[in-house]
Parts: sequence; C-alpha cells; structure tokens
Amino acid sequence: MFIGYLKSDFEENLEELFTQNPLLDISLLKQTYTVFPEYCFAAYEKTKIVGVLSAYVFEKYVYVNVLEVIEKYEDVFTRLISLLLKNIPNENVVLLVENKKSIKLMELGFKEFYNFKRMTHSGEAVAFNFSNSTAKQVSGEHYDEVSKRIDKKVFHQNREDYIKKDCVFSNSLKLSTMHGFLHSYVVNKRFIKISPWLMDSEAFIDAEKLLRGVLYYRGLKKIYAYAPANEKEIIELYQSYKFKIDGDFKLMYLTELPDIKLENLYGL
Repeated sequence: MFIGYLKSDFEENLEELFTQNPLLDISLLKQTYTVFPEYCFAAYEKTKIVGVLSAYVFEKYVYVNVLEVIEKYEDVFTRLISLLLKNIPNENVVLLVENKKSIKLMELGFKEFYNFKRMTHSGEAVAFNFSNSTAKQVSGEHYDEVSKRIDKKVFHQNREDYIKKDCVFSNSLKLSTMHGFLHSYVVNKRFIKISPWLMDSEAFIDAEKLLRGVLYYRGLKKIYAYAPANEKEIIELYQSYKFKIDGDFKLMYLTELPDIKLENLYGL
C-alpha cells in the first residue's frame, strides 16, 4: 500500500469508496484539490484508492473537509490524519467525524468541540406555501454582501474566497434574505448538500423561508445538512419540515478551540 499525495487522476479510482458511502463529496474533493493540492492525500492499493483526505486552509485553522476510508482498512484513517499533521506542524486543525471515529482522533491529541447531527430529508411531501413573493424574498439578490457579513460574524475570520469561489459549483443554488444565506449543491444524482447555511441571531422567520426555498427548488432529491445538535431551535426547524436525524457526529479540533457562533450555524 502507498500513502501519499493524491494523484491528479484520482476521480477514476474512487469507485469502491463511493459504493461504500454515496455521500462521498467528490465535487468538494476536486475543488479542494484545485486550490490546495498540497493538503490532499490518499491511500492506494495498487491503483484503487482505499482512503482519501482533503483539507482547506483558513486564516485560523486547517479544515479537513473530506475524509473517507474503506472500512476494512481501518488503520488508514489514522495514517492519513498523521500524514496531514506532518505536513502542517503546529497548525490548528478542525474536522467533523462520526462519533465512532472520534476516539481515534483523541489518540492523536484531538479534542471534542461540539456534537452535530446529520439531518436528512428523503423527499417526503411537506405542505407549505411558497409564493412568488416568497421566492423574491429569498432570491439571493444580496447573497454576496450578506454571506460576507454573516460568515465573518459566525466564524470570526475572513472566509470570503471560500464562500464566493471555493465552495461554489456550477450546480449551486444560492438563496438569501437580508438576515441569512443558504448555499446548496449537487453531491451526485441522488443527494443535495446544504453547506453553508448561516443566519443572524433571532432570524427564525427568515431561516424558515430559506429552508422552504431549498425544499421547493431541490425537493425531488435527498437533501442533507450537518447541524449543531444542542441548538434546539435549529434541529426543530429541520424536523418540522420532515428532516430526520440519521447520524451523530463530532466537530473535533487540535491545538486551539475554534471560535464559532454555533447558534447562528444552521448548516456546517
């Protein structure tokens, strides 16, 4: 087995990883590889990729945005993380992992920051009004200025390149009001991911409009998002529109505690 930098022809070698996890975010992996190839790694069994990791560099930390390993190669998970850490010594690192994998990270010095739930909508019919007036209110006319303002308030750093370019795809749907923004994109033929979704404080009515918007435009596919588990109002909003909890996750960090306003973070 070879573990090292991700090779440029990686997409054709991800079949088994994708079969194991249909939520493997190949679009995000490709985009991150374009921006930060030096922080993208893979484990190869001959030509087959059995584990992959990509990381995006923000001002205050390195965020691992893709990490997937075929189950029978358990040790690859730790080896990929260790390889990243060797290439970014003394940096702050943040990543979201399933609860069962958090113990392995703790062995490498990571600490738990916050619990998250994966919320999934499976196309179940939801009765709500979405008029032309509502469509105009969430049209995204002021998306760039709203996203820049709120994202900086929530994450306390400048993530403008990420918000405007590096998490945006040809199939992105950008919705916004003056008090929040919601970005969603096509992961594959079956799944839509909400990421990121951020709101001003006490902007629940606007948040509901944005959720109605993404369901109206994207509702024929499965939609999922990662939401802070203990923010009751956020979880209940999802559930009121028939999203169900289908996974428990932990946001983990190494070195410095992240400064994130979780009450404003509706979708990571």
